[in-house]
Amino acid sequence: MTTVEAVAPFEIVDDAVIVGARHQRLPCGLDVLVHRDNSLPQVAVSMCYRAGSSDEVPGASGLAHLVEHLFKNSLHLGGRKHYEVLREVGASDANASTSADRTEYHQVVPANQLAMALWLESDRMGYFLPALLDDRVAQQKAVVRSERRQRYENVPFGAERFAIAHALYDEAHPHRNLTIGLHADIENASRDSVADFYRRYYPPANATLVIAGDVDDAQCDALVQQYFGTFPASVEPARRVAAVAPLTAQRIDVPDSFAKLTRLHWVWHGPQIHTDDAYCLDVLLTALAQPGTGELWRALIYDQLLAQRVSAYTQVTRLGGEIHIVVDVRPGTDDATVVATVSRVISHALANGIAAERIGRIVARRFAGSMWSMQALINRATRLQHWALYGERHGTAVAQRDHAAKMRALSTNDLIAAAQRWLQAASVLVASVPASPSNL
Repeated sequence: MTTVEAVAPFEIVDDAVIVGARHQRLPCGLDVLVHRDNSLPQVAVSMCYRAGSSDEVPGASGLAHLVEHLFKNSLHLGGRKHYEVLREVGASDANASTSADRTEYHQVVPANQLAMALWLESDRMGYFLPALLDDRVAQQKAVVRSERRQRYENVPFGAERFAIAHALYDEAHPHRNLTIGLHADIENASRDSVADFYRRYYPPANATLVIAGDVDDAQCDALVQQYFGTFPASVEPARRVAAVAPLTAQRIDVPDSFAKLTRLHWVWHGPQIHTDDAYCLDVLLTALAQPGTGELWRALIYDQLLAQRVSAYTQVTRLGGEIHIVVDVRPGTDDATVVATVSRVISHALANGIAAERIGRIVARRFAGSMWSMQALINRATRLQHWALYGERHGTAVAQRDHAAKMRALSTNDLIAAAQRWLQAASVLVASVPASPSNL
C-alpha cells in the first residue's frame, strides 16, 4: 500500500477553494481519497470507474450506460437492490451517472453507516457477475430504451442532438451515437457483452474511491482494507482513442414536432478538456452570452429583438471538445438576420476578444460559485473524482491549484488566439424547425 502525504482539508488560494484529501493506493490497484470533515455526522462515498461511452466500439453504443443501470445489486445482496438497502440505513442521496469519460456511483449516508456503504461498493466491484441474470438484462434494456425515448426523442430540440453528433463524428467515433446509444445496439446487448465490459473496465485499478465527511482516519483505513484489501492485483485497461475529420460547413434543417420556436445551433470541433484553449473558450463563450452584457445577448435580445434565448458553451471530454452557440429565434424573425448578426459578433470576438476586467469578473464568479457549492459533501467528493480522472490521481490538490492559476492568468490575447484557432474553422449550423407530426 502506498500513501501520499495528506494536505489540509481546505485551502483558499487567491479566492479559489482547494479541496484536500489523503491518498492511498491499495495493492489491488484501487486509488482511495479521504477528505475528512467532522462538522456534520455524514459521509459521502463515491466510486468512479474510468469507463464511459468513449470506450465503446461500433455496434455496442449505450453499453456503458446499460452497465450503470444493471450495477444495482450483486451476489451478497440476495436479490435486493442497492437503493433499497441505502434507504433503510437513512441515505440522504444516492445516484449514478454515465458520461463519455466515466461512470460514477455515490451515496450520502449517516457517518455510522460508512461500513455499509463501503460493503455495497465492494460487493458490486467484486461480485457483480453472479447476480447478473438474463431477465435483469432484458428488463434494464427496456428501461434504457424508454429513457432514450423520454429524454432524447420525445422532447423539444431532442432531434438536433442526434443531428449534431452525426455531423461532427463518423461511424467509427464513439461520440457519434451519444452516451444513451442506439436502440438497435441496446436491444442487441447480451449478458455476455455486459459481462465483457465489466471485466475490462471495472477492475479496482480502473477506479477511484472517494470518502468525504465525518470519519476517523484509522477506522476508515481499516474499513477500506476490510472491504477492498483482499482483491487481487489488477491492471488498468487501455482506453480507446479516436480522431475527428475536419468539418464541412453546412446547414442541416431538422423538423421538430415538439418545438414551438425555431432554434439555430452552431457547433464547431473544440479542444480537449483542461487544455489551455478549453479554458480560454469557456471564458469567451460565457462572456458573449452573459445576460445584460454579453455581445451575443445584447445584439440578439436587447438591440434587435431577434431572439428569445441565447447560450454559448463548450462540451469537453478526453477525446476532444465541441463549441456551441444556440439561439432560440423570436417568432416572425428572418433566420438570415440572426445568422448575419451571430457572424458579426463572432468576427468581432476573433479580432478583439474581451477586456481583461471582464475575464477577471467571470473567473471570480466561477471561484465564488465553486466555493458555495463545496458546502455539500457530495460536491467535494465529485470535485476530487474529477481531478482524479483528469489530473494526477494522488495529486488532486495540485491539479486544482494549477487549474485556478491558469484561470487567473488568462488574458485578452489568450482568448483571441484560442478563438482564432477554433472558431475560424468550418462549423455546422443545425436549424430545428417547428413541424406538425403529419409533416415528419
